[in-house]
Amino acid sequence: MIELRNDPSVKYSYDEWLEFFRENDKHRLQIDFSKEAALPSDIKALILPSVSAFQIGEHSDGIHLLKAAEGFACKFDEPTYPEVMKLFIREENFHSSYLGEFMRYHELPLRKSNFLDRTFRRLRRRSDLRPEVVTLVTAEIIALSYYSALSDATDSPALKRICAQMLHDELPHVIFQSYTLGHFKESKWLKLQRQLLMRAATIAVWTAYGKLFRAAGWTYSKFKQENLGYLRQSEDIASDIALRLASEIEQQRS
Repeated sequence: MIELRNDPSVKYSYDEWLEFFRENDKHRLQIDFSKEAALPSDIKALILPSVSAFQIGEHSDGIHLLKAAEGFACKFDEPTYPEVMKLFIREENFHSSYLGEFMRYHELPLRKSNFLDRTFRRLRRRSDLRPEVVTLVTAEIIALSYYSALSDATDSPALKRICAQMLHDELPHVIFQSYTLGHFKESKWLKLQRQLLMRAATIAVWTAYGKLFRAAGWTYSKFKQENLGYLRQSEDIASDIALRLASEIEQQRS
């Protein structure tokens, strides 16, 4: 597990996050298939269910999320936030395109719908931003474990490079979403909600794609431990942000 709480980005403002995503947008992955061998049929069968699901999950038009972001920007006086969120959505859509390019190269069928993705989207689409971000950061934490396992499950150089890019991007995403959650009032209910959602998502993903994780040498215990460990880090980052923002407000008043 990578330590996120000491990363310099935990102290970023939304203006700094905007620059971060703009810089990332200049350096998109160019997938090299020159050393790519044909995938054996058993490997195709192993990775297809999860890769097709994550390819769907990484894509979003972001209409509801951007509307919620506008409301958040007004409520917390964070005018930069909607623009940051647009770049975040763009980055996620690039993730979907990377997986789609890999699938097309290996003639793996792209799907239009997936049960887990539909469930996550229903959980996100509430009246304000907080449920959106809670669900997003849960999915991103799951993705950290998934892309690590996916990289180890095959010998594909292209897929390993894609997974490395995903991990490079998703780690800051967890910090970014945790920063946003730090703007909301801390409560025992929010922590309980996050714990329950993470545990349910962990069970659901393992039930659906445990075969791939096991092929990569993962146990359910390791998968659960990783997910809950990153959740604790996210909660700590959000708590620290909440204290920092409260201190800044007090200083402005005095």
